[in-house]
Amino acid sequence: MSYFEKLKAGIKAGLNSSQRDHVQYRTASLLEMICSMAHNGVGMCFYMLAMRASYIGTEGYAIPVTVVGLILTVTKAFDGLTDAIAAAIFERFPAGKNGKIRVLFATGWVIEALAVLLLYSWASGKFSGIAGLILFTVTHVTYTLGYTLAVISAGTSATVLTNDPIQRPMMAFVDMAFSYGTPILMNMFLSFAILPKYDNQWNVPALREAGYIHVGFAFILMLVTCFGVRKVDVKETFETLSDDKEEKVKFRDMWNVLRHNRAAQMYIVTCATDKFAASVASEAVVTTMVAGILIGSYKATSLIGGATSIIGLICAFSGGIFIAKVGVKKATSIWSWACIALSVASIVFYVVLGKDGMSLISVAAVPTIIYLVLQMGITAAKMILSTASSAMRGDIVDYELERSGKYMPAVVYGVYSFISKLVSSLSSTISALCVALLGYTTTMPQMGDEPTTGLFWMAIFLSTVMPILGWICNIVAMKFYELDKERMVEVQRNIAQKKAEAYQMGD
Repeated sequence: MSYFEKLKAGIKAGLNSSQRDHVQYRTASLLEMICSMAHNGVGMCFYMLAMRASYIGTEGYAIPVTVVGLILTVTKAFDGLTDAIAAAIFERFPAGKNGKIRVLFATGWVIEALAVLLLYSWASGKFSGIAGLILFTVTHVTYTLGYTLAVISAGTSATVLTNDPIQRPMMAFVDMAFSYGTPILMNMFLSFAILPKYDNQWNVPALREAGYIHVGFAFILMLVTCFGVRKVDVKETFETLSDDKEEKVKFRDMWNVLRHNRAAQMYIVTCATDKFAASVASEAVVTTMVAGILIGSYKATSLIGGATSIIGLICAFSGGIFIAKVGVKKATSIWSWACIALSVASIVFYVVLGKDGMSLISVAAVPTIIYLVLQMGITAAKMILSTASSAMRGDIVDYELERSGKYMPAVVYGVYSFISKLVSSLSSTISALCVALLGYTTTMPQMGDEPTTGLFWMAIFLSTVMPILGWICNIVAMKFYELDKERMVEVQRNIAQKKAEAYQMGD
């Protein structure tokens, strides 16, 4: 039976089950797989706005660059602390008539939507000094609370919909398609329809209009997500293997996951280091230095980014098939090496062009083609890694169920997110300090600034070298990760056996 035949059989089974490898797997329909993953598009809409918080801080509230970076670092660290609270709320929240994924996800969306509209539109340009500093901080903290609740709640969707090792990589692929596809659509729209109206500057009016657009699109995707999880968002889905089905998850359970679950530890190392490096590379100030100053064209880089992401998604689909065949452990190691190799090649290419030659990428054929090919390769490899990490999270949840008897999708996601955010919270401070070293102390880099030698090397370090360090950590972590393909089949068999025994005892 081929991979596609197995996948088709699982999709046809819908939310019933599919038996394979002497294991009865829980499966999802194609429509539910697609709609439920729209939550990642919601998260990306707000994440993209958050990446421009440094601009709204300086432009809309007259806060110095370094102070904005410090505030964002503190709020990101606070964001990590709220993950544990949000996870506990989710696990203890009863799944009533409207479920609990949908209720908590929608509640989080309302909080973050109101906060960002206040931050980017209703209050920006109207407050400065101490009042501006306080309003910016409080509003950003409020947004963080809503964002955390929404992400933790909806982040369980992929895990609860299916435990089929054939479907999970495809779920991860759809998840990642929203993760990359949403920024493509939004960046293309902003680059061609919004920024030109404001002389390609991220000023208060541009940020205000962008805020409304992001929130509106996120609302549509929120409704789609709630539709996708409606059938699985029921009480029976969240039962544990313990004798007491009403047993509540405690904060101690989160500590036990972090302390005793080696697979979860390695997963955290892998994802947290990747997140930290990627957060630094994706900071608005870094993309401005690369796309707006060195290359000198937001439109060109947006078009190239869109093209590379489309090709990357096609490759990532094949990557999902590869992950289903070899398992997440092996796939993570292989594609981390691929990312490193392609990034090193990119650095060599940038050095050959030099600080002044980077502008040829948007106007000359050969440099543009080379840049396009390298970006396609890196994007595809990164997408496959994202697919693997998403599938890995589902494996961790099931392994924890086998290990402790507790089904805690939000706790596992929350523990990872807590550590990840604490680590990545330094990204804003690092990028702010780095550009401050270049002389940007009261303003942020903008398109049209001079491409100095210092800016050139700083942009390469932040955008390319930092991610390489994260991928090296992936390779090391996978040496100690035990959940290969064969071990996960054993995990599912053990869970099925324990569930059967628990139901027999209940009868």
